[in-house]
Amino acid sequence: MLYSLPDELLVAIVEYCDHQTRKNLSLVSRRLRSPSQCIILKTVYISRNAFDTVVRRFAVKGGGHLPEVIQDHRLLSYIQTFVMYPGEASHHLEMNTIGALFTALHQMQSLRNIKLVGIPFTTTMLDRFCEVLSTRLYNVELWACSYPADYIIQQTVLKLHRLKLVLGREWIDIAPPPTTTKALVAIIERSLSSISSLTLSSGLGLLAYFGTMPRLTSLNILLRSARNYEGLSDFLVANPQLVEFALDGPIYNLSPLPPSALPNLRTIRAPVGLIRHLLPGRRVAAVEICKSPKAKIMVNGLRALSHSAAPIVELTLHLHYYFTRLNDILDAVVERVPRLESIWLSFHAEVRSILIKMHFSLY
Repeated sequence: MLYSLPDELLVAIVEYCDHQTRKNLSLVSRRLRSPSQCIILKTVYISRNAFDTVVRRFAVKGGGHLPEVIQDHRLLSYIQTFVMYPGEASHHLEMNTIGALFTALHQMQSLRNIKLVGIPFTTTMLDRFCEVLSTRLYNVELWACSYPADYIIQQTVLKLHRLKLVLGREWIDIAPPPTTTKALVAIIERSLSSISSLTLSSGLGLLAYFGTMPRLTSLNILLRSARNYEGLSDFLVANPQLVEFALDGPIYNLSPLPPSALPNLRTIRAPVGLIRHLLPGRRVAAVEICKSPKAKIMVNGLRALSHSAAPIVELTLHLHYYFTRLNDILDAVVERVPRLESIWLSFHAEVRSILIKMHFSLY
């Protein structure tokens, strides 16, 4: 009887199953394999190298042709997450297959999450991509992609909910190419009214092009080297609706903010120095302190936690595995955060692979 059901009902039934059950269903018979493996997992991982490899949780074959899931219009409507990674196929083959994939995006009615890594956008591909982004809210990640020169986006409004922009590694300590800056600025400008979460990796210069982003509540910045960029302070002042602010990287010399800035800030993730700068006078309830090589610096940073205008109830500390003054740190936590409800301790090692996480709920 199960085999006689249409794919739509099979999907509705297996939505209630866990991941292992879904995987087992795909191995039962050829009839259940297609909806279980290609639809119910909800995520398609596409490799650019000729689609003839096996990638995580999704096997694709075809000797240079699009995988079956892309060719089947009935199945396309169930895809929720689309991830494309770089490969080593020939340029001609890549352009043919990637171009067809961007055309197929229009048929993925359930699509909400898109992650593109190292994609060499052509004008046609970017046209298709922006057409899709103008239809409904998406979560988009663009990693080290290249863009056509002098491209103009035709759509006046793009609907992005969460946007993550990661520039190429070769641009960590130098400005990104003008082509990249122009394309990314245009994408953000057309989605200013919808973006609620923005993540930038080293591309802080992009913030200089924008003022207030009315729906932005979360700003995340990933840095590999410390920089003093005046535009970040101006951007924080211009966006008082921010609830979460994270800066993951070396200690950052942020220009002084007026006391009235960031009145709605509730969560901070940053190095100790920046925590001391942002916390006083603001109603922050959750703090995550990035790892510090010296226990003394960490202890001094914890002293600033008592300056929050609201009780801190959640605290996360990232420590090096060789910390020998853990008791001093915990004593400082007890002294400065008396109303703490939950604390996470994680220990990281730079030389060897070790990560230990401990979570304590305090009552």
